[in-house]
Amino acid sequence: MQESKERFITEVFTVSSTAYFDEKSHLKPSDTEIPNLRELLKSLNKSMEKKLTTEYVNEAKGVLSLIQSVQLGTDENKTKARVLEDLQSSLKKELKTLDDRLNSLCCNLEECLSRGVEKSEKLCVKTTHDMLASVRPKTNKGFHKIYRAICEREGCYWPRKWNEPIDLNKFLTKHMYDNINQEFDLMFPVDDNDKTEKSVQAQVDKFNVSQRVLVSSIEIFIKTQETKLRASLARDIIKKKKKIYSSIKTTIQQKMAPGYKRAAEERGDGCMERMEGIITETIEQLKYHMFSEAKSEALKMFNDLKLYIIKTLESELMKSVERFLSQTSNISLMDVSREIEELERLSQQLSD
Repeated sequence: MQESKERFITEVFTVSSTAYFDEKSHLKPSDTEIPNLRELLKSLNKSMEKKLTTEYVNEAKGVLSLIQSVQLGTDENKTKARVLEDLQSSLKKELKTLDDRLNSLCCNLEECLSRGVEKSEKLCVKTTHDMLASVRPKTNKGFHKIYRAICEREGCYWPRKWNEPIDLNKFLTKHMYDNINQEFDLMFPVDDNDKTEKSVQAQVDKFNVSQRVLVSSIEIFIKTQETKLRASLARDIIKKKKKIYSSIKTTIQQKMAPGYKRAAEERGDGCMERMEGIITETIEQLKYHMFSEAKSEALKMFNDLKLYIIKTLESELMKSVERFLSQTSNISLMDVSREIEELERLSQQLSD
């Protein structure tokens, strides 16, 4: 089912807390799977704590670097101007490179979607009929009520006592998803360890404008801002990938909605055949348009994601750096270089 792309994938435990705490139970603690679940939760908690600590350390480095930079004397105004100029130049080049890489990923996605559109146009009617026949009760008794409920709910209904819902939109989008799933998993992997060159986040992680900066305290500040932005974008990418993926089925459902409504209004003898006829007719009329529209909508949303990433990096990084370089002070503050070095070492330990 496509919904698996929208859920966190982890192990499943059939735990029994009652048996675990029951001293008279014949089960060993390990048989209840509570210990295994506990270890998994500890591991997840440790991972989240490490991530939060890393973000905190990076933020602290940025603050200390700002303190250090504030103490730059007026003689270094030319250095600041040079840093800003170099940064703007580097930012422009890095954003262009990132844009090209994300465009390449978009082209890969478009090819997969195009194959899905082609197969869907040829096979969607047969696939839908075959899959519907596979879930239809052998006696067919009362199935017209289920079919009407499906149409009343715009293509998806979960009958009582059934193991899963009947989703006509899922049947219709089967070939679209079959052709993009492999590429989509590479572009948006569930596990960070599975990131490859085809991953959107991997391309964002390559973004680096600090390499040209000359003043060490400013370089540290820029790096921390980049790290902070990448972490924020990673969360946004996860949210937006779900919308991109589900947009295919959403588009098909919206296009089919009038047909579902017409079919749901059928009553009386032979209504089952008439409902099926209306749905088949609707699919035949729309198939050369709705799958192409689903493809266009998914590509538009991916392009919107690309623009969001680029604009966020550009605007947020420039605002931070301009604010950073505008700081001047004649007040003698404490030397925080040692603290910065300590945080650098801690940051390195967390990344190992």
